[in-house]
Amino acid sequence: MAAKGTPSVASGDGGAGMSLTKSGVNNPNPILHGGMGQAERAFSAGSTFLSGLLAISASQFIGAPLKLVDPKFYDSYMAWTKESFAVLMTTITQWWSPTIVRVSGDESMKGQLYQMDDGTLKCNFPHRLVLMANHQLYTDWLYLWWIAYTNKMHGRIYIILKESLKQLPIFGWGAQFYNFIFLSRKWETDKWRFKQAFNHLRNPEDPMWLLIFPEGLQFCLQELKQSTNWLYDCTIAYEGVPKGMYGQDIYTLKSSFFEGRPPKSVNMFWRRFKIADIPLDNDAVFGRWLTNRWREKDYILEYFYKFGHFPACDAVSAMQAVEGKKTPQHAKAISTEVKGGGWDEFLSIFGPITTAAGALSSVDMTEPLNFDAILGKVAMQQQLNLLELGKAPITTKSQEAIRGALQAANLQNALPPGLMDKLMKELPDTQEKMQKLLANSGFPDIAAKAANAPAAKAQLPLSTQQSIRKAAQQAQQGVIRANPPGGRANSVSSIPVGGEASNTHRKAVTPNPAKSVQKAMPMANMQAMVTRPLSTMAVQTAAKTLRNAAAQRAKQNGVVLPGQAPAKKPSVNGSAASKKVNGTGVGKTPSPLTAANLAAVAKKPPVGSKAVGTQKYVNGKMT
Repeated sequence: MAAKGTPSVASGDGGAGMSLTKSGVNNPNPILHGGMGQAERAFSAGSTFLSGLLAISASQFIGAPLKLVDPKFYDSYMAWTKESFAVLMTTITQWWSPTIVRVSGDESMKGQLYQMDDGTLKCNFPHRLVLMANHQLYTDWLYLWWIAYTNKMHGRIYIILKESLKQLPIFGWGAQFYNFIFLSRKWETDKWRFKQAFNHLRNPEDPMWLLIFPEGLQFCLQELKQSTNWLYDCTIAYEGVPKGMYGQDIYTLKSSFFEGRPPKSVNMFWRRFKIADIPLDNDAVFGRWLTNRWREKDYILEYFYKFGHFPACDAVSAMQAVEGKKTPQHAKAISTEVKGGGWDEFLSIFGPITTAAGALSSVDMTEPLNFDAILGKVAMQQQLNLLELGKAPITTKSQEAIRGALQAANLQNALPPGLMDKLMKELPDTQEKMQKLLANSGFPDIAAKAANAPAAKAQLPLSTQQSIRKAAQQAQQGVIRANPPGGRANSVSSIPVGGEASNTHRKAVTPNPAKSVQKAMPMANMQAMVTRPLSTMAVQTAAKTLRNAAAQRAKQNGVVLPGQAPAKKPSVNGSAASKKVNGTGVGKTPSPLTAANLAAVAKKPPVGSKAVGTQKYVNGKMT
C-alpha cells in the first residue's frame, strides 16, 4: 500500500482519471443518469465551466496593465481572479459532483478546524504555510484549494505544476498570471525557478499557501523558514477504492460529473510541523525525516482503508491496530460538503467583464482608443460599485493577528470561557460582526452592552456614503456625458467635473489610474450581473456600443461617403464660414451627408432656407 501515499508518481493509467469517455472500473456507485442525461449534464457543466474560465481569463488580461500602475494592487487583483477560479470549481463540484467531505486531524491541529452552525467547515490555518499532500486522484488539488476557500485564503494559494501545463491555452496562461511555479524535473533549472518565485513570496506580511510535493521540499523550507512557521501535511483518502487499486482508475471525470458517481466521500487527515524543528541543514537527516513522514502517511492510509476512519492515535499505533495488535481508536471528524457562497458569489466572476463593458459604453469607438482613459473609467466604475454594495475597501487581514488581539483583550478584561471560545471560532473582523456575535452570545449583561454599543450597521458611515454618492454622480456625469460643443456653458451643472466655463473647446480630462486604483475593492457590479454566455454578452455589448457611437457621430458631424472630403472643423469665432460659389451656396467640395441634407434631397427646400452645403456649426449653433 505504500504506493497510495506516493505523492508524485502516479501508478496505473496516468490519464484515466482525466478521461471524459471512460467510466472507470469497479466504481461502487450506481450510474444515476442515462445517455441523454449524461449529454445534458456534459453540456451544462461544460458550458458553465467554459464561460466562467473565459470570463476569468478576460479579467486577467483586463487587469494586466495594472502591474505598470501599481504592482501591489495588481497582485491583489490577480488574487481576486484566483479566488474566482476557486469559486468556479467549488460551484461546479457542488452542482454536478456533490460528495461528503470528512476532515479530521491529530493533536497538533487543535483549534484549527471548526464546524459552523450551518454545517460548513471553517479552517483557522495561518496566513502563511507550506502544504504537502499525497496524490490520489486528479481532483486532489481541487479539494485542497477548497480547504483554502474555507480559510478565505483561496486567492493566495500557489501550486507547483508540471512545465508541460504552462503551454495549455487559457489554463496555462491563467496559471502564469497566478504566479504558479512550473517545474521541469531538472534540478539545475528548477532551482533557479524556485529562487525567482520565492523572491515574490518571501515577505512575511503577504499571505501565502504553497502547495508542494516532496521534490524540492527541503529547498523550499530553507528559503521560506524566515517568513513561514508551519508545514501542514494532508493525507487524502477516497471512500470506495478497493485494496490494490487507485482512485484515479475508478473515479473519472465522466463518472463523477456526467454519470453522477463521484466518490462516496473525500477524507482528509491533517497534521502540522514547526519548520524550525525540521532538520533542514543536513541532507541525510532531512531525508530520513521526510521518509518517516511518508511512511506514517502510509500507515494512516492502511488504517483508513481497513476501518473507514482515520486514527486518533499515532501512526505506529494505527498500524498495530491494522495488524490486530491494538484496539483501533477512531479520530473525530467533521462531516460537511463542498459548498460555495451561492449565486451572488458565482456571478461575481463576471464582474470585471460587465464593469469593463460599462466603461467601454461611454467610449467613442470611432476614435483612437486612449487606454489610460479607459482604465480610469473602469477604476471609477469600481468606486460606484463600492458604493452600491455598501462595502468599504477591505485589506487582507491576518487571522492570526485577529486571534492575537482577542487574546490580548481577554487578558485585560477576562470574558466567560464559552464566549471566548466562540470569538476564537468566529474571529469577527468588523465592528458590526462583533456586535452581532456579542448580542447573541447568551450572556445577558454582555448582550445588553453590545446592543448599546455604537457599531456600524454598514462599513461606510451614512455621511461618508452621501459624500461619495455625490462625488460619484458628478464623476459619472463627467465620464459618460459627451463633451458639449465649444459654446459658453449655460450653467455650471453642464460642465464636466474638472472643466471650466469657456468659449474654447475643452480637452477631456483623463482620470489618473494611479490614484484611482490604489485600494482593493470588489470587482462586481451586482446590478449588471449576467447569466448569458460571455460570447453573447461581448458581441451584443460591442455591437450596441458601435451603433450608438456611429449614430451620435452622424447626428453631430455627418457621415462622409467614399470619395468625399471630410468637412472642415468649425471655428470658435465663426470666421471660417464656408465659401459660396456664384452665390448659390454650393461649396467646392462635396458636402457631408447629414440628416438635414437627406431631407433636402428628398424635397425642394422651402423659400428662405439655406442651400445644402452651407450649414455649419458656430459656437455650437447651426447657421
